[in-house]
Amino acid sequence: MADNGTSHMQIDYESGEKVYLQIARIIRDRIISGELPVGAQIPSGNQMKQEWGVNRLTGAQAVEELRKVGLVVTRPGVGTFVAAMPALQAVVMRPGDRVISRMPTEEERVRLGTGYLTPVLVITRSDGRVEQYNAAVTVCQSQRLAQHAGPA
Repeated sequence: MADNGTSHMQIDYESGEKVYLQIARIIRDRIISGELPVGAQIPSGNQMKQEWGVNRLTGAQAVEELRKVGLVVTRPGVGTFVAAMPALQAVVMRPGDRVISRMPTEEERVRLGTGYLTPVLVITRSDGRVEQYNAAVTVCQSQRLAQHAGPA
């Protein structure tokens, strides 16, 4: 498989984001991109140490975040494997709609299944209605592109 740039993502210790959340996000992004398909083993604690220089506890915290959102399952003594591929949803944006991204509230985290590492997209429609979506599995497309794409 070609290197799509996600293989050697670095941890940003200056970002203020906890290291285990950064690792969980990197692995989640690899799952979403297909680099780690369903059934694939995610990096082990030793591999995480080699790639990101983190200890076992940090790696275990990252795995726990992925397990909480149902992306991985652990088989004791064997490893941790991708259990699910999040389904992508397309949201059509129309003239006058606005979108922002922010971290979810606790209620949004539960309702949208974002866990602690995924932002929420907040779309304010031109008529004032507000919609919220899990940013990890949502793509926004213009009304014009949606019309040209035809039926899915």
